[in-house]
Amino acid sequence: MPEAPVVAVKYFDGGYVGIHGGWGWGDASASYVDGSVFGQPTSECGVGEPFACAVSLDPDGGFLGVQAGWNYVFDNGFMLGIEGDYSFASLNDSGNGLFGPAFGGIVGDEQSHVDLEIDQMATVMARFGYVMDRWMPFATVGWGWAHGKREVNSSFPDQFSASASNWHDGWTLGAGAEFALDDHWTLKGEYRYFDGGDEVYGVGFAGGTKYDLQIHTVRFGINYGF
Repeated sequence: MPEAPVVAVKYFDGGYVGIHGGWGWGDASASYVDGSVFGQPTSECGVGEPFACAVSLDPDGGFLGVQAGWNYVFDNGFMLGIEGDYSFASLNDSGNGLFGPAFGGIVGDEQSHVDLEIDQMATVMARFGYVMDRWMPFATVGWGWAHGKREVNSSFPDQFSASASNWHDGWTLGAGAEFALDDHWTLKGEYRYFDGGDEVYGVGFAGGTKYDLQIHTVRFGINYGF
């Protein structure tokens, strides 16, 4: 009897769900919305600032989330797919601001404490890859969101605290590789960059503080294909 033909396993083809985790670090450059309050654009804190300063921060920390997507692998090995993911995050940083002598402060005196946390992240992206047996290097491009929370505690003019939150959205891109353990389970590692643009936190002093946010992430995940 003739032997039945061997059907090659088409790794990575079809839908999948999974989980991921990793580490992120970012840059949140601050400036006041209305710099004309001081007659100059005031954005960075430094000893000797005559008025006041917005506090730029660099949040970093871990995150954990879920993803789902769908891939189509062509006969020549090229892959085209789409993926969406959502992460709970804890990227934090804090810093101290100054109220200079023009506002009755002391030069170098730390009179304002600011905390910033990125607590949620999400993306929807196209994926492009090339399957080499069990390996698939890939690149991604799409749109992302990041939710920030800002807390301010100040001693000027009197002791007070304030909080504000906002969603940043903007483009994202990345690259990585995925490895098939069998015809269902895959492991992946990936780097991503997210440019969330600027959003305003609070609407009080000098029209509020504007943060221009960029985030880098390195993530690892596992998928189950079906």
